Amino acid sequence: MVPAPAALQGQDTPLPCLDLPPGGAGRLAARFQRGVWVRALAGATVRGFLVDGLGVDPEYVRSRITTVFLDGSVVDDLEAAHLHQGARLALSAAMPGLVGATLRKGGYYAAMRAAITLVDGQGGADGSTVVVSVKLFNLLIEELGPVLLAHGFAVTPEEARRLLGAPLCGLPPGAPEVWLRVAAR
Repeated sequence: MVPAPAALQGQDTPLPCLDLPPGGAGRLAARFQRGVWVRALAGATVRGFLVDGLGVDPEYVRSRITTVFLDGSVVDDLEAAHLHQGARLALSAAMPGLVGATLRKGGYYAAMRAAITLVDGQGGADGSTVVVSVKLFNLLIEELGPVLLAHGFAVTPEEARRLLGAPLCGLPPGAPEVWLRVAAR
């Protein structure tokens, strides 16, 4: 598990933007499954982060994102789950079988997983910026991956070169993480 970036340096300045060639988002599938570090408002609800922060259509969030984990707990109510520094959010479209049906938000079999379901919301919005890890699985990699890339995420310069095939001008090897946006088509 990769630790959260240490700093939010330059959070008010525009992020550098790289263009990813057509179909290039697929090269990042494994990275999305491990998680990408993105910025969010402290105390934002999961729904608020997705809709207001990333600009995802509310109907898409309601119908397409069927399984949600926050810090290892299943989330049924996206308005009751709040983001905080270092939060780990995992999102998935429908999964097959009994496991998929059991983990589905608000699903018929939700009682079978009561021990791992998020019960209480935490934290309030204070307007500060926090860093959260967002993991995407199955169909959401291709559908939401480009949205996360365009929002901005943290990588080390070496990781940017490896994943994106693009050198980041002026950054020495071993420099701390950098924040950038990627335009994926």
